[in-house]
Amino acid sequence: MTIEELVERIEANRYDEKQLINLYNNANANNELSEEDKESLIEAIEKNTRLRFPRAAKRIFGAKESVATEMLEKLYSKISATYDLTHNRLKNGVKTGGLMISGKLYIEVYISYKNADNQGVFLSLTQDTVDDELVVIVRRYSTHKPESGVKGEKTGGIDRFDEFSNVYEEYLKEIL
Repeated sequence: MTIEELVERIEANRYDEKQLINLYNNANANNELSEEDKESLIEAIEKNTRLRFPRAAKRIFGAKESVATEMLEKLYSKISATYDLTHNRLKNGVKTGGLMISGKLYIEVYISYKNADNQGVFLSLTQDTVDDELVVIVRRYSTHKPESGVKGEKTGGIDRFDEFSNVYEEYLKEIL
């Protein structure tokens, strides 16, 4: 059986949880597979396991949002070392979004800051489904005032994370 055929069988849900775990372990241990084939196979196993067996996927591959969380944690560490965030009216650090908790989004993690004047900013990483790409959203907003609403927003692919991190920092400076 070729790697392509094996990937097709995985995508067709022909393997149960135990079989997928064995396939993963065998793929990792097989030194005869090319890096490209190994990556393709492991990606298919991870995707299928995350969709059908989330507990096993978390045990084997880690939390589905771990990459996004790590990116935001690095950004938060840099920002919290540079700026005084003690007056944040929201919880400091990386947070899980309500749409991820409710299951409406596959991934939603973010960092945010809101001052005493109800001026806020957040940067979030979201992913609608396991098949979609991560999306970066940075937004500056105001609440509890007649002029409430979005004051600035940018949305783009994960390749723009560094650019949007700088925008987040600029928005933050405006409200500190």
